[in-house]
Amino acid sequence: MSMLYALKPRKDRALGPASHVLRAAGVTPNMVTAAGLLLSVIGGLLAATGHLYAGLVIFMIGACLDAVDGSFARACGLCSEFGRYFDSTCDRRAMIGGTPVSAAIVIAGSYLLMASRVYNHRKGLDSNAAMFGRPERLALLAAGLLAPAPYDTVLFLLAGFLCLVSSGQILASGVRRHSAA
Repeated sequence: MSMLYALKPRKDRALGPASHVLRAAGVTPNMVTAAGLLLSVIGGLLAATGHLYAGLVIFMIGACLDAVDGSFARACGLCSEFGRYFDSTCDRRAMIGGTPVSAAIVIAGSYLLMASRVYNHRKGLDSNAAMFGRPERLALLAAGLLAPAPYDTVLFLLAGFLCLVSSGQILASGVRRHSAA
């Protein structure tokens, strides 16, 4: 499991009251996901047009919304398979807007992680074994966007490699648990 995912229960408890306020206002977790995607793409486009710091701020606000949507769904009992896949797909789409070509390595690795999880899920297998999850991926992506060349490419390559390793962990974990049963 991702190192930062260990903090998820604390995050869920902290966001519980805000989740109920959002629910009372008629907001759904999928609306929060869509807003996070929109802000992330706008942030990426701002960065691509030369407004790097404004773009990063908007992108990080979108990333914060991404951290809220799952907690919101769990706190209000609104979890769904559609929401899970919508969130996961939006996470990957959010990284595309305005990133340099070398960041495609991170995006491709992110899609590989999602495909590994979907594969295990469709087979009824566990997919929580990845040590390199979304928080770490976003941190390396942001660091790469801030770093000058060639350090940006090194950070993107590192993130892509860790996505590959985590995909292997997910698939191996599912196979081990399946053969043990």
